[in-house]
Amino acid sequence: MKFKKSLSMLLCIILMLGIVGCTKDTPTDAPKDNINSETTFKPGTYTATSKGNNGDVTVEVVFDEKSIVSVTVKEHSETPGLSDTPIQRIPSSIVEGQTLSVDTVAGATMTSNAILAAVEDCVKQAGGDVDVLKAAAGNNDASVSETELTTDIVVVGGGGTGLAAAASAYENGADVILLEKLAAVGGSTALSGGGISATGSRFQEELGIKDTKESWMTLWKERQNTSNPDGKYPDYNRVDKFMDEAIKTTHWLVDTIKHKYGKIEGFGFDPVPRLHFPDGGNGSALTGNIEKYITEKGVKILTETKVTELVTNSNGDVIGAIAEGKDGKIKVNAKKVILAAGGFAKNEELLNRFIPEMAGTAELSAATVGSTGDGILMAEKIGAALYEDPWVIGLGITSRVPELRILDWDSSKILVNEKGERFFNEASHYSIVTNEVAGEKSVWMILDSKESNIKATELFKSALPNEEIATGNTIEELANAMGVPTDSLTNTIKTFNEGCETGNDQFGKMKEMLVPVNAGPYYALRFYPKTMGTFGGVKTDEYYRVLREDGSIINNLYAGGECSNRNMYNQVYMSGSAVQLAVTSGRISGEHAAKSIK
Repeated sequence: MKFKKSLSMLLCIILMLGIVGCTKDTPTDAPKDNINSETTFKPGTYTATSKGNNGDVTVEVVFDEKSIVSVTVKEHSETPGLSDTPIQRIPSSIVEGQTLSVDTVAGATMTSNAILAAVEDCVKQAGGDVDVLKAAAGNNDASVSETELTTDIVVVGGGGTGLAAAASAYENGADVILLEKLAAVGGSTALSGGGISATGSRFQEELGIKDTKESWMTLWKERQNTSNPDGKYPDYNRVDKFMDEAIKTTHWLVDTIKHKYGKIEGFGFDPVPRLHFPDGGNGSALTGNIEKYITEKGVKILTETKVTELVTNSNGDVIGAIAEGKDGKIKVNAKKVILAAGGFAKNEELLNRFIPEMAGTAELSAATVGSTGDGILMAEKIGAALYEDPWVIGLGITSRVPELRILDWDSSKILVNEKGERFFNEASHYSIVTNEVAGEKSVWMILDSKESNIKATELFKSALPNEEIATGNTIEELANAMGVPTDSLTNTIKTFNEGCETGNDQFGKMKEMLVPVNAGPYYALRFYPKTMGTFGGVKTDEYYRVLREDGSIINNLYAGGECSNRNMYNQVYMSGSAVQLAVTSGRISGEHAAKSIK
């Protein structure tokens, strides 16, 4: 018996040595399945260009006879931060796996697809078999795991609200995990100008700027009164408290986060210098500084991790969240959950449900692609009360012809509706412009061919033929091309030009914005409402704890930013308030959640 055992052990050792010996013959640094034996290439360096989110993406690919040696994105105009991950990951995945079967990056699908399309073009140039490379599995691990984590606070969403909430919760002694469904944090805040409004800050005082909360409140009420006269909001008690907290946040960002302000200015039709803009950057500088703070403190950030469900106990208290990550399902047990997943400006289904007047605007929104209402829907599912009468955060107007979006902010032009009539003062606050245009069935911008419009008219010509554009040598011809009443458009242009001569516009447009339309040929371009977010979400108290319809608190659940902002506005956005509200609601909810655990 002992002899048999000894023989068995000896055979095992021999087999193990044989396996090790075989392994040594394969270089350890060679990528798995690096050479695809089913296709060959003409060695060389090839380039190709494909359309990305903001313009062309140019890629360079180097081949040897049997493999893709390197892939490099040489030129692009994609959004910094959002495009960084696909620009790094897609090329390396292609080379590592010798495959075109590469997953796109969450939140950067167009950039990912542009890179893949350009590489595919290069493969064809090199004589490779695209179908074989698309079928290649690469070296991705197909196994799916389930992970369970435990923390004090889990933050759902990594935009301005979520980053601030994580920073504030950590600062107040909590262990924090932040989950972000896109490949990079920042959200809509990173895409903004990064300015935060506040009155009476020490930074204003240092520059000799005299500003008061009363001044801001007066403007706030004036603007809100231009919209829905039957609206239930804003709740001015909450607005008043927000203005006080905004000063604290503006100081907190510098004192705790080490954020810096480069300038304090007005913006557009808000001339008072109360917007505190980041030093040397825009919204991505603000979110980048908060991200740096929390990562240096050891806060765990999991990207490409979409939260799909809130976990509750038998009492209805929230005790965690379930998410889908890159490698499988993740359950996070937590004492508190903070929803910071943004609004729903990019979700056509929710726009149809909540704001049917804005149906069809999702693709034109400047909000992050992650603004699909996930947090709001998860909270609703467990009994959260939703704010009444949601609306959009207006950003003016835009065209469906990308080349002509240079006209989006041109208040000197006139807009007419399907009747061929002007309907308001085009030189209004951008949020008011959005609301006015949303109230019409169809809207056109009118241009003539005077020298000041030469750049735009050349772009018009290059974009023709296009259903979004109408042209005519005379106003009558233009009206026919637009499909509006000829007499009406002719009279509209005549009345406007007379106002330009007298300086007295029928809608009160300021004299310096009055430019006559009198030099043919004429052009008209369809315009649509443009948004940067939504007003809505779930009802909360002053600490951003989520409420039920009966006013009771859903224990352990908070919501900030666009997940809970309806009570601040009627239907008009206030410049610098969205980013300020995002960071302020994050700071307050993070602090309260952490302290309530103690």
